[in-house]
Amino acid sequence: MKTVAVVIAARQAVPWLRQCLESVAAQRLRPAWRLRICLGVDACEATYQLAKQLRISGLEVVYFPEHVGPFVIFNSLACSLNVDVLVRFDADDIMLRDYIGTQLDFFQSASQPLITQTWSRYVDQNLSPTLARLASGKSTARDGVRRDASDGQFAMSHSVWRRLGSFRPWWCHADSEFLRRAEWADIPKIVIPSCLYLRRMHPASLTQSKTAGYVSGWRRYYALQVAAAVKRYSGGTSPECVHPTVARCMGTMFSRPQNY
Repeated sequence: MKTVAVVIAARQAVPWLRQCLESVAAQRLRPAWRLRICLGVDACEATYQLAKQLRISGLEVVYFPEHVGPFVIFNSLACSLNVDVLVRFDADDIMLRDYIGTQLDFFQSASQPLITQTWSRYVDQNLSPTLARLASGKSTARDGVRRDASDGQFAMSHSVWRRLGSFRPWWCHADSEFLRRAEWADIPKIVIPSCLYLRRMHPASLTQSKTAGYVSGWRRYYALQVAAAVKRYSGGTSPECVHPTVARCMGTMFSRPQNY
């Protein structure tokens, strides 16, 4: 049996975490696959207390007492996982029932490591479709449908993770940098032309907040670093394997047994 692990970093996620995790637990997978749900709580006691109360089969929770950001959280969890496929997902978004299964069909038949993504639908805090402004300056349709992939949510063969090393320990935009590195490393990427998850828009989300949003100074700074890296790669430099920056966790992993 093969294993897919959904890795989620959560901070100040109390309003949305239950819906997110329930949507992950409800995924329809083929019998050949086993699901793990790995939640890293980023220095937020309220989110951690909620996670411990949720009755979700297979949920594994780790608390990180120092605020390190979502990408260091992902690095820290992924380094300890021996699985076939890793899925990065945000704590405020919602998977539709076939989000993982549709992507796993490609991993099942793939002859080489790969990355997969899907289309999405932008929704407001109450999950109603909404028009959203994107990083490019363009907007979605009024029904919130985005007919291309967002960098934030994707699945990858575990061997892709080992080959590229990790996310950079940035506060934002490290997902985009990772995908550019993968592209220049000639790792195949498949975008599935179906809206298979809901992307929730709210002022505190990573792409909308003042500190890490599309127009923030941090994101502009990181974007310049990505552009410089692409220039290096186009000149013949091989993409780097980034040694993972990991964070200290507190205590042992709280794990909810399968079929709880």
